[in-house]
Amino acid sequence: MEATHTPDWVADQQPLRLLCVEHESDAGPAMLAARARELGVIVDIVTPDSGIPTEVGAYDGVVVMGAVPSVNDAEIAWWFDRELALLRDADLNLVPVLGVCFGAQALAVALGGSVVQAPEPEIGWTVVNSIDPRIEPGPWLNWHVDAINPPPGARVLATSPVSVQAYEIGPHLAVQFHPEVTPVELDEWATTDGLTTAAAGADVPAILRQARAELPAARARANALMDHFLRTCRDARRLPREPARAGAARA
Repeated sequence: MEATHTPDWVADQQPLRLLCVEHESDAGPAMLAARARELGVIVDIVTPDSGIPTEVGAYDGVVVMGAVPSVNDAEIAWWFDRELALLRDADLNLVPVLGVCFGAQALAVALGGSVVQAPEPEIGWTVVNSIDPRIEPGPWLNWHVDAINPPPGARVLATSPVSVQAYEIGPHLAVQFHPEVTPVELDEWATTDGLTTAAAGADVPAILRQARAELPAARARANALMDHFLRTCRDARRLPREPARAGAARA
């Protein structure tokens, strides 16, 4: 059985509350939510169909997961506009956001960046070039065809030959890769996203074998990333929410 480390700040804390936006039934927070709940964090999940709130309310952090569409697809405007409003409200209120893949792209768009088609699809396990201890080299699972131009003021934390892999801006952290995924989700993606994997020339059986072999180490990396994010949420909760001050930083 794997040993787990409990951060020393967890004890005697009022439970944190996270809002998680899940766009696809097979692309939920998985290992990230499991770690948060292990530490006593309350995780509420919303979907486009259940309704994405436009204000962060009393939540201590927001997690936005992956999605099949591109952030540039017009047909998702009916829910994506609400998601952008939520991300901007979190930013104004200094509530940390963790964006994963599509979520990282959405955060970039919300704060003035952009998303373009990547020079080539990036599907498979990738060792990233990281300049920040929060982002381990991996390997991390990538599964995307778009690339992020981070918003003004963002600091790039990790890259691959194809794309920006992680950036931070204010209290927010965004990762292009998928720290949350398990072989269960990956089996679903391999079945439902055959056109993308074929276009990328991806060796899906090899990716699945590596997912099973990597699972203990991948879980440890996901736990460490989530621990860093939760610490940021805990620290941010101590600050007054001052929309005027936070908004000025984006002017």
